[in-house]
Amino acid sequence: MTLLESIAGPRDLKALSPDELPTLASEIRDFLIDAVSRNGGHLGPNLGVVELTIALHRVFDSPSDRIIFDTGHQAYVHKLLTGRQAGFARLRQRGGLSGYPSQDESEHDIVGNSHASTSLSYADGLAKAYKLRGETGRTVVAVIGDGALTGGMAWEALNNIAAAKDSRLVIVVNDNGRSYQPTIGGLAAHLASVRMTQRYENVLEYIKVTLSRTPLVGPPLYETLHGIKKGVKDVIQPQVLFEDLGLKYVGPIDGHEEQLVEHALRRAREFGGPVLVHVITRKGFGYELAEQNDEDCLHQVPPAAPAPVAGKRSAVPARTWSEVFGDELAAIGARRPDVVAITAAMLHPTGLAEFARAFPDRVFDVGIAEQHAMTSAAGLAMGGLHPVVAIYSTFLNRAFDQLLMDVALHRLPVTVVLDRAGVTGPDGPSHNGMWDGSILQVVPGLRIAAPRDATRIGELVGEAVEVSDGPTVVRFPKGTVGSEVEAVGSVGRMDVLCRPADPGARAEDETAEAGTTVRDTRGAVDWLLEDAEPSIRYLTLTQLLGRTESDPDVKSARGRIGEEGWAAGILAKQKPGGWWVREENLYRPKYLS
Repeated sequence: MTLLESIAGPRDLKALSPDELPTLASEIRDFLIDAVSRNGGHLGPNLGVVELTIALHRVFDSPSDRIIFDTGHQAYVHKLLTGRQAGFARLRQRGGLSGYPSQDESEHDIVGNSHASTSLSYADGLAKAYKLRGETGRTVVAVIGDGALTGGMAWEALNNIAAAKDSRLVIVVNDNGRSYQPTIGGLAAHLASVRMTQRYENVLEYIKVTLSRTPLVGPPLYETLHGIKKGVKDVIQPQVLFEDLGLKYVGPIDGHEEQLVEHALRRAREFGGPVLVHVITRKGFGYELAEQNDEDCLHQVPPAAPAPVAGKRSAVPARTWSEVFGDELAAIGARRPDVVAITAAMLHPTGLAEFARAFPDRVFDVGIAEQHAMTSAAGLAMGGLHPVVAIYSTFLNRAFDQLLMDVALHRLPVTVVLDRAGVTGPDGPSHNGMWDGSILQVVPGLRIAAPRDATRIGELVGEAVEVSDGPTVVRFPKGTVGSEVEAVGSVGRMDVLCRPADPGARAEDETAEAGTTVRDTRGAVDWLLEDAEPSIRYLTLTQLLGRTESDPDVKSARGRIGEEGWAAGILAKQKPGGWWVREENLYRPKYLS
């Protein structure tokens, strides 16, 4: 039996001797490389926190002490050490383990999170609750990466945590210099300088020992220097950022030396107030392929491809929606010098890499800060540019207020491209992009597009950046682009994908659809036409521009389109007099596709 197989929970981990821990760490890395390579998932982030997670569970008493992993994709080691090894055979699959912490899986997971920058707020509230309930023996630990610290919510929480001087709260900054790609911004530069200057603690200790041995003047002089130590820190190591907030700072610590991390965490636990422990790690540590991957250190890897069949020609990999969008935007950028792109730490995942290579001065990566991204885009639009904000659909939820108040109410030409719209499968429920279809319907002056194939991406993104009197949204799903879905005609601004068998017959029923689901729906309509419904007509919503009762295609469809899904729901929102458009411009979706 291996050491890893002998661990059913944190109590077994605490029983190991320090000499056994390097072997355990090696076994964990081998296990992760095998399991994640077979099933897909987040590999690089978890390889980087092996020693840190071992130390956390040796120092703290989970689940009495609460350990919260910000974003959560680096919680695989935590799952291994809390009795869930068997579940990795079906990682990120139905009936298996979630790729993120899950309250349904274990009492050791208090938060089912996957959005960044939230852990400190959870921890602040938990620590205050335990104090008010008299549970003074419990400690709350928040593990947050330097990438997640670029989110404004984290700093709102730090501001409050620092004021709660007696909260039993330990903040562990897992500083690997990366979120998905290298972390950007002023905070990243600050932490980089700390990583490169790890002599502060040694220098202060030397000063203390030397002056304490000096007769008469030594101790008073040390006290004087101790009183002005902030200035010494500024010269020797710029960690003053956190201590100026009122947080006790410990570090920086080599995050791959388990005993050093364990010692620092024990000091933090004994302090009794909020403490920040700064741990330096390397994403992908211990796996050469990950460490040498410059793009993202194998942040997330797909499941292993099936073994090739002898004599069978390998298929050409299909292009993803993100890649098609990225190429189209780069082509638009070549024609339109006013088009700029914004991303929130997702340059490669959202397809902006090609645009960035061609126009590096016209791409702005704001870090994990979607709210700032949206209002910054508003400023760019006010300055005469046309910004394209590329984010995952699930992260639009964070920037909804800014889209509504700062962009739409100012009628600013900002294009928002929503990647991973719809159900995203193994990414889990909090990554599903299902909510944008509901919340966007209340945004005034907004035009929405959902292309059905690669050709329509180019057309609709091109049209979106031509709009100058309000925001536009283009949404598409995760995965690869299917075959083209050609139209057989049009009705106003809607494409007709199939007609009644008798060209002269009047269509008594019409089905309207938007986006990639048209392929499946068209198959169902074809079957109905062949079997029992000769009068059906199938439409795809190409562009619905502020409908009124005078539009012939709306008049022809009125009363015959049932509501099923968000797009058809918009079509069905009509009054007896025609299409529902409020004159006060509180609801006016300009186009759908």
